[in-house]
Amino acid sequence: MDVAIKKVSERDGKGRFVLVNVATREVVTVNDISEGTLRRYFHDNGVGDEAFNACLESACKKYGSRARKESVPVNDAQETMGDDDLLFELGLGEDD
Repeated sequence: MDVAIKKVSERDGKGRFVLVNVATREVVTVNDISEGTLRRYFHDNGVGDEAFNACLESACKKYGSRARKESVPVNDAQETMGDDDLLFELGLGEDD
């Protein structure tokens, strides 16, 4: 089975990962796991340090770019609508 590493969170400043089946995109680990546990698993299955480090780096980059995209929702109306317009939209006048 081909698996990919996916970073899902950080705990105490360290990344937490899951393994994902490449073909079905299903998570194959029961819980999130640390980098050390992942390294031992891949080492035991004959994966070298260079290949593992490249996969881990890719997973961390994807996690970082996703976090930046999801960090703050953009509300364009907030910047363009003045106070008077907002009161009007709510059905209120200046004196209300």
